[in-house]
Amino acid sequence: MVALWVKDLVEKEFKCTMAVGKTLRHPDGRLVKITDGKFWGEHGVSNFWYWREVSSDGNFIGPEEHGYGW
Repeated sequence: MVALWVKDLVEKEFKCTMAVGKTLRHPDGRLVKITDGKFWGEHGVSNFWYWREVSSDGNFIGPEEHGYGW
């Protein structure tokens, strides 16, 4: 379990823009939708996510990918 003061400090200093269901721009320029993942794990920061590229009309393109938040 992570102490509340630790979460408060981390969230103040590191703004996580990722959330399940959110569509955003991947660092390589592609538009992607976050399909699963989380910023906080049971014992600290996880910041591990799953996403799929989406077309301009919102349809999924290609396979699901995963990795640590950018």
